[in-house]
Amino acid sequence: MTLADEAHVLYRQNLHEAVSIRRISGSGTGRVDTSYPTVGRVFNSQRKELTGGIAQQDRTAIIYAGYLFDAGMPSDVEVGDYLIDQDGIEYSVYECKHRRVAGVLIAYELTVRA
Repeated sequence: MTLADEAHVLYRQNLHEAVSIRRISGSGTGRVDTSYPTVGRVFNSQRKELTGGIAQQDRTAIIYAGYLFDAGMPSDVEVGDYLIDQDGIEYSVYECKHRRVAGVLIAYELTVRA
């Protein structure tokens, strides 16, 4: 078993929350809205006050990549996609990092905002 295979097994064992990535493409009547299920974990973060009582709370999510592509996702997670957590709350993806082991994509580390 390769190091990448071991990483896949460990991520699948430790990520238990049902999440999905929602992608909207096109516009008008040709608009397509598709969700791709996977597993992951969404972490709480500190709330930051911007100005005048307006606050924002970013969260970090680790999601397993293998199930996304098994569900038919055509490309990597992108800024502008949406993360739907296990409670049905939708977050905008505004930063996406790849987690690779031995050059193989295992998971994504997302920064998301409600």
